[in-house]
Amino acid sequence: MKRDLWNMSDYHCPVIGTCLSIPELRRLAAKVQLILPERATDYELHGCFVSLAKAQARPARVVQKYLDKKFQRQMKRAGKARTDAELRAFWVALSEAGDIPGAFWSLMRHPLATDKLLAAVYGEVHMLSHLVGSTTRTELRRLGEAQAQVARLTEALEKRKRVLREAVAVWKSRTGDLEGQLAAERARREKAEHERISLRALLETRAVQELEAERDALRVQLDTALGRAERVESLADRLGAALEERTRTEAALRQTVETRGLELQALESAMLERLEAQCPAGCPGPECVGNCPAPSACLCPRLHGKRVLYVGGRSNLKSHYRALGERFGCMLLHHDGGVEQSPQHLQQLLSSADAVICPVDCVSHDACAAVKRLCRKCLKPVSFARTSGLSSLATALTELGGRQ
Repeated sequence: MKRDLWNMSDYHCPVIGTCLSIPELRRLAAKVQLILPERATDYELHGCFVSLAKAQARPARVVQKYLDKKFQRQMKRAGKARTDAELRAFWVALSEAGDIPGAFWSLMRHPLATDKLLAAVYGEVHMLSHLVGSTTRTELRRLGEAQAQVARLTEALEKRKRVLREAVAVWKSRTGDLEGQLAAERARREKAEHERISLRALLETRAVQELEAERDALRVQLDTALGRAERVESLADRLGAALEERTRTEAALRQTVETRGLELQALESAMLERLEAQCPAGCPGPECVGNCPAPSACLCPRLHGKRVLYVGGRSNLKSHYRALGERFGCMLLHHDGGVEQSPQHLQQLLSSADAVICPVDCVSHDACAAVKRLCRKCLKPVSFARTSGLSSLATALTELGGRQ
């Protein structure tokens, strides 16, 4: 039966140190989830695995399985040996070939390897470690000297390269200048040759023919340009006539708008006079609730007891707005839309109002948007009048009266 790693007393240190490299130890530490101190040294890692190899636990089994797989070929060769002499010969052959880790692990796992043979092999491995350490120090010293010499040679080489690059750059610059001069000379010669050929052609009759063809082409271009100019002039006349017609139409429309404005102003003036007049005899005025003795002659209120908020409008008509509201039987509250009164005051007035009227021609966009948002939030009816005149207010009050 093969000797297990945890049964190799006194050999755990050389086995771990000889058969496993530091990178292999770190990979195995991650595999067995070994918790190491932060920035653990290679010596601390080696010592930790030496301690773990002494116990028959998962870390030792993982290390043994890894070494068996790593040195499978050497162990198969060592398995053919049956005596100490054959095992000794196996050790000498592999050690001389430089495969000391594989030979050492194969002997440590061989069931027929005696303690005497293992002690002798361990001694050789131990002395080899001293020899390797001494040789390593010497080689490191030589390596340092070689690296210094390489640095000096590298610096000298870089200087040579820099000088060579500068020389090549100068050569390329001079070559480029010469090539440019050569190209310029060739271009000058080609130009001179073309001029000579052109002058020779001008001396012949073909030059006259070319001039005549050019004259004919220019004449065709002139005729085309004249025709285009005539079409443009005709189009300009039509556009001018259309513009004059539109100007006359616009003037007529402006006159119509002014006439309608005067008519609207006259109607509103008549409405103001009507509002300022007294109710017929026996009418209780704003307190009328529909029981007037002369209903055909009285503007009986249809929004009796309601509070209507009017946002925006013209400041010179505030009193007339209120009077018209009273004629419809409601109390008309007014807010100027943010000109002098604050938005907070608008919220206060809207909370106490039953409905809202907002003329879209005489109110700010912010106030109009605030009215929409607050009325939607408070579920209160709102009417947007087309203008800020009294007729639009009467129409809006009539519309609100129909909703009640």
